[in-house]
Amino acid sequence: MKRKPFFQDRLLFIGSILAFTALVFDFGFRNNYWHQFITDTFYLAYGLLFFVRIRHIISSLPAPSRTWQASRYIILAAAGSLVVLALLNLLEYSFFRKEFVRPTAGLVLLLAALDISARVYAIERQTLHPALAFVLSFFLLVCMGTMLLLLPLATPAGISFVDALFTATSAVCVTGLVVLDTGREFTLFGQFIILLLIQLGALGMLTFTNLFGLFFQGYGSYRNRLMLKDMINANDIGDTFKTLVKIVTFTFVIEALGAVCIYYCLSPGAGGQGGRVFFAIFHAISAFGNAGFSTLSNSLYEEGFRYNYSLHMVIAVLIILGGIGYSVFINYYSYLKTILRAQYQRLFKRGRDIIYRKPVITTNTRIVLITSLALLLAGTAAFYVLEYDNTLAGHSGWGKLATAFFGSVTTRTAGFNTVDTAALALPTLMVYFLLMWVGASPGSTGGGIKTTTFALTLMNIYRQILGQDRIVFGWKQIPAQALQRATAVILLSILGIGGAIFMVIFFDGHLGLMPIAFECISAYSTVGLSMGITASLSAPSKLALVMAMFVGRVSFLTLLTGIARQFAPRRHNPLRYPEEDILIN
Repeated sequence: MKRKPFFQDRLLFIGSILAFTALVFDFGFRNNYWHQFITDTFYLAYGLLFFVRIRHIISSLPAPSRTWQASRYIILAAAGSLVVLALLNLLEYSFFRKEFVRPTAGLVLLLAALDISARVYAIERQTLHPALAFVLSFFLLVCMGTMLLLLPLATPAGISFVDALFTATSAVCVTGLVVLDTGREFTLFGQFIILLLIQLGALGMLTFTNLFGLFFQGYGSYRNRLMLKDMINANDIGDTFKTLVKIVTFTFVIEALGAVCIYYCLSPGAGGQGGRVFFAIFHAISAFGNAGFSTLSNSLYEEGFRYNYSLHMVIAVLIILGGIGYSVFINYYSYLKTILRAQYQRLFKRGRDIIYRKPVITTNTRIVLITSLALLLAGTAAFYVLEYDNTLAGHSGWGKLATAFFGSVTTRTAGFNTVDTAALALPTLMVYFLLMWVGASPGSTGGGIKTTTFALTLMNIYRQILGQDRIVFGWKQIPAQALQRATAVILLSILGIGGAIFMVIFFDGHLGLMPIAFECISAYSTVGLSMGITASLSAPSKLALVMAMFVGRVSFLTLLTGIARQFAPRRHNPLRYPEEDILIN
């Protein structure tokens, strides 16, 4: 077996760190000829080093499958392409630099991300508890986003540290609360940074880290594979890589289709072709990620967009697909695949031994779909009735229904608005509170306590009323541990929201209780809707909302679990003690 070249490996790691630094320097600052010449020379050296390293990996580290081996050859081709582009930039600088600067930067970013992900993957599987690794991945992403937004070329007139931190946290946690106008107060480079943070935050940094890390490290330890299985809800521990690929592929395909639909929903004169393309891509990623960021000053309530119902419906569908949860789509993928395989065997394998597997829709999928549908219909009906003569007064018959439906969808952690949120009636705001608090489904891009938590709580109340000792749904018994976790999530969410409201009232009580409560619930549930007070908040209040968004995105329970299990490992207690009843109510 060939010995791993220690020096070459460490040199590549240093090169990957410097590659990110060079990209930041190249795009974040105004550079002269010699600065660009130096960065291109570094890109050439980095590409050569990466090419040599991948060649060694291919020859010395066996790939678990042909797909993995093909992936490594693709990375090898990317490193070779970087070498060619960097050479062209250096040989004919005045012409090629302008033409190939974006492809070169894209390849450098890809290769550096692959290398660093492999190392994070190796460290993570050895030292960190999975819950803490999940939390730290978001924390590091927020820090990186804050630094990038502070770059001179990210904004036309500069940005304060608190505003950069707030914007980065809102993007990474796919919230959508903004203190600066995204379309006006950020350059194209700044908007691209926000878009990248939304994409990474929606899928989860660990999804990319583990996917890229698997290219280099193989399947890794049993503990890490088990962690991945639980994180992505894979059916089998051997399906982790395939499930990761399915999640990423599904995300990019849906976002691409959504961008195409959004593009054709826009009027031809809306910002020119380039502007329409960027608008479509930005809003497709933001909608599927349930982020709620928009390049429009008033979101979809902007003049010229508030009555574009076809655009609203496309974005609503993207929000629903992003908030339904990847486990639901993987379950239906397996379900349909099993049915189609059975039909194929019946048609083409007659007379042979046929292996029949029963297609199964899981209890989790059923609960998610039923609860989501019930909340969508109830929210639409409530919005339609309560706002008929208020914010819906200026819409047509179909427009009223479409806007009411969009209002029910967007409150489930999306954050786009097609009406003036500050003008909503008080009963409507109470409905919004409930929908925002419940949020999306587990394993999705959205926040909130999740639909399954809400459904289990209602089923438990029903069980208590009837005097039943078990929760049964669809001929399946729900384990007591799931109910205990749901109770903990609800209680911690109340504490988190209450703490945020207290802090904001303490510093900015003059803004009023209702707008502040709305803002804090929106932040903790990563919704992004606001009654118009976000930009008026003081720095301490913004920091309080930053904490609320972060804790809400990673889950308060996950945060506490990660810290407790990392520093105080759980010890099994074989003793069982006598039970004693406690008086309640």
